Amino acid sequence: RFDQAGRHEDLEEAISLHREALELLPAPHPLRSKSLYNIANALRSRFEQSGRHEDLEEAISLHREALELIPAPHPLRSSSLYNIAAALWTRFEQSGRHEDLEEAISLHREALELGPAPHPGRPFSLINIANALRIRFEQSGRHEDLEEVISLHREALELFPAPHPFRSTSLNNTAVAL
Repeated sequence: RFDQAGRHEDLEEAISLHREALELLPAPHPLRSKSLYNIANALRSRFEQSGRHEDLEEAISLHREALELIPAPHPLRSSSLYNIAAALWTRFEQSGRHEDLEEAISLHREALELGPAPHPGRPFSLINIANALRIRFEQSGRHEDLEEVISLHREALELFPAPHPFRSTSLNNTAVAL
């Protein structure tokens, strides 16, 4: 209901219930990683609403704990890597900490390795890396980053043949990189 109506009370209750559920799932319970993921995402939502940095920090910590519980080749590892990278990206946008950008790039690369073609998530992993490298290029001026951005966008474009709904976005991403 929070996603639909934006009622803060619903988000607070969801966080509380997620915490209670987590207490019932000690490691190595097979559902613990999912519970950690749920709390982390709820905390990230609360951060986006309130700007409370401690929520983002806890979300990152919980995502890291969830990742430790799902080693490769677990099918949820790539989405867990994405979630940590996205949270680090958010923190980078807030603080400008270069380490967060570097780690986000590294995590996105690891997620890409888990999804070789024709994995359906591969083009999105390519785009995530390209977007992070574009920011790094804008900050550092490293031309090898820009060349890789172009290459990654071209590879993603190949994975979105017409009439794929993301093809136009991918065409625009590639054009902007050029």
